[in-house]
Amino acid sequence: MIHISSVSIPISYWFVFDRSTMLWILLIASAAILVGEILRMTIPFFDEIFSIIFGKIIREREKSGITGASYTLLGSLITIWIFEKEVAIFALIVLAICDSTAALVGIKWGKSPLLNKSVQGTMTFLIIALVIVFVVPVFPKIAGICSVFMITVVELLPSPINDNLLIPLTAAVSFSIVNLII
Repeated sequence: MIHISSVSIPISYWFVFDRSTMLWILLIASAAILVGEILRMTIPFFDEIFSIIFGKIIREREKSGITGASYTLLGSLITIWIFEKEVAIFALIVLAICDSTAALVGIKWGKSPLLNKSVQGTMTFLIIALVIVFVVPVFPKIAGICSVFMITVVELLPSPINDNLLIPLTAAVSFSIVNLII
């Protein structure tokens, strides 16, 4: 639920805040959460508080490292800073909705392994991303479709880079390149 709630970032950017305001909000939020992460990883008292509040909802690997929420904020900040509004919104909507639902489906119904993921989760990612491209009228269809296939492959492949950072940047780069070519 926390991950899917990050859809508030592209929605806020689309309908409420201009680029400058959104960047400031994300910069302050990213700095605050990174300070919290450092405190949590270095001072046992903060780690205990964090564990009480978030212990049941974070993944095992996040308990000793930076959480996906931090990467989501950082990925959103970088994506909005570098890319034009339409591209950033597309990339962040895909991150928030597709990555979240793919993880949920993969965990619950993922019976067929595919690299470190599941066929069911990967197909969910792909299908929902395509639906977004076709449902949201402002996204150029060809750029969106090409980007969706590229993001799905990148999301599937093992990487040392957290996917909450990798997905929006891959989406934005591939979307921008295809949009320039066509």
